[in-house]
Amino acid sequence: MSIATNIQKRPGRTSYYVRVGVPLKLQPVLKRKEIWQSLKTTDPRQARDRAAPVIASYRAQFADLEQRREPSPADLQAAVWTHYERQLQHDGRARASLPTNADVQEATGKLAADIEAGRVAWSPDPLVQLNATIELIAMKDAAKLDRERRSVQLAKLRKHLATGETALVEWKADDVIQSERLLIVKGSQAYRDLCQRLQRAQVEVLERAAERDAGNWSGVPSDPIVVPADLTQGKRVAAPGETLMALYDKFKAERIGDARPDTWDQNRKIVKLFAEFVGEASHVSVVTRKAVRNWKQELARWPVKAADSKAFEGMSFRKVIEANATIKKPAISQKTVNKYLAALGSFARWLLQNEYIEDDVMSGMYLSIDKRRKNRFPFTDEQLKTIFNSPLFGTCLGDDAESKPGNVALRDWRYWIPLIAIYSGARLGELCQLLTADVRQLHGIWILHITEVGDEDGDGAAKSTKTGGSMRVVPVHSRLIELGFLDYHARVVARGEQRLFPEARRDKRGYFGDASKFFNGYFKAVGVKVDRRVNFHSFRHNVTDAFRAAGYLDEQHGVLLGHTKASTTGRYGVLPEGPLRERVAMIEAIEFPSLSL
Repeated sequence: MSIATNIQKRPGRTSYYVRVGVPLKLQPVLKRKEIWQSLKTTDPRQARDRAAPVIASYRAQFADLEQRREPSPADLQAAVWTHYERQLQHDGRARASLPTNADVQEATGKLAADIEAGRVAWSPDPLVQLNATIELIAMKDAAKLDRERRSVQLAKLRKHLATGETALVEWKADDVIQSERLLIVKGSQAYRDLCQRLQRAQVEVLERAAERDAGNWSGVPSDPIVVPADLTQGKRVAAPGETLMALYDKFKAERIGDARPDTWDQNRKIVKLFAEFVGEASHVSVVTRKAVRNWKQELARWPVKAADSKAFEGMSFRKVIEANATIKKPAISQKTVNKYLAALGSFARWLLQNEYIEDDVMSGMYLSIDKRRKNRFPFTDEQLKTIFNSPLFGTCLGDDAESKPGNVALRDWRYWIPLIAIYSGARLGELCQLLTADVRQLHGIWILHITEVGDEDGDGAAKSTKTGGSMRVVPVHSRLIELGFLDYHARVVARGEQRLFPEARRDKRGYFGDASKFFNGYFKAVGVKVDRRVNFHSFRHNVTDAFRAAGYLDEQHGVLLGHTKASTTGRYGVLPEGPLRERVAMIEAIEFPSLSL
């Protein structure tokens, strides 16, 4: 029978071998051009059958290796420092869980009571006594046993470093290679080098642990390779309860009334990005002007909505930026960079006031923004016509096909929210959270009360506005009434709904992200959104332009857009008839001649 040319017998051997060529890129790594593997048979038919899975296995290995990258010095340094940090964190948690004297005394009392009640066997027999007290002995000696275990491990590690052995840390080297997708072959010189580096880091961990046994938590590595990849991180590791995020939680507890819950949640996520950058286990002394400066420079490369992207799921701050060099999502704006810096700034100010740090690390760090430069623009007349002449505002195919012509008339939040926005200038989140009670008559005039007052679902879901001055009374435009908005409101009330748009739900972060995604997707589908310069917020700019076209100054119509100081009127919706009628006149001045609504 015929047999493939890559199945051969080697000189002096009776068994068949399969020959597999190594890709050119991998030859320097694997140190060979081809691989020979015995098929352990002298039968050509069996050799042919056994060769196929062997070849497939090697090709799969080659494909995996070709997707990996050569390790850089920064990769190796980061692997060493990450291992050092995480092992010390683990040591801190282990110490925090050790039994205290009170725990031992309580367990001793319980054992005595159990023996007396007969629940635990007891006799003069030493084996019986040992069996009854073994857990208590383990509790008493837990710290001592840990010290002895670490002492043995340290001695073995030093011996292995002297003799070139790597067995104790190969598990960690394998983990680093896999998680970082490094082109390092097990058993190669590069692999042994990585193992030796990790062993040196582990030696430093055990030396810090010995210092902690004596009550000293301030030690830093003396080995020159056990340093952060970015030296602004600092080499000192925080004691339990003193990490940056633990301190942030103390800051939040003291200043909880300074911001809304969703603002605290968002700011904590931002500060955690800084903590990841400087090292989450780092001592607070790492918060320096240089560290903040370096973080600011990296924020200029931070991708928009990174937390919502599956491409970056589970990645640290540095890894996201590294990955985005390939993914190429657009970076956040300078305004957003300043928002991130402000979140860190309030925390840094508290650290300074409470003498955790000695310098004002945020002074001069904020970016200078040209306020005359617009990042968002109004829709053009043609874009507005395209939007409001599209199927959603007539008849469409229905759910998930709103941009396609059909015979379904959708008249829920998807229809009403853009219409209210273009005739009020209200923000998307402000409209999504409206209650049916927020639409009512005042002095015989129908109004929208945009406010934080009220419980969205009767379960404590908090309404919010951008600022206290964003709470306001906005008359309902007559065109909305002509289109049937009050009829819609009456139907929702009749159903017993508390929320005006009950289908528009908050996401897990407390925002109306799904609504935002829907409208951005819809605008793209009908051909009016081609870049980041226009989105739902553009309606607000259109309303501003309409006010100006009608002859109103910004300080006059600012009250309708929420650009004024917080007031009792805004909070409770109580407005004298005269000022309310002035607002009606301004709202009715909003006109879009190009629209045929």
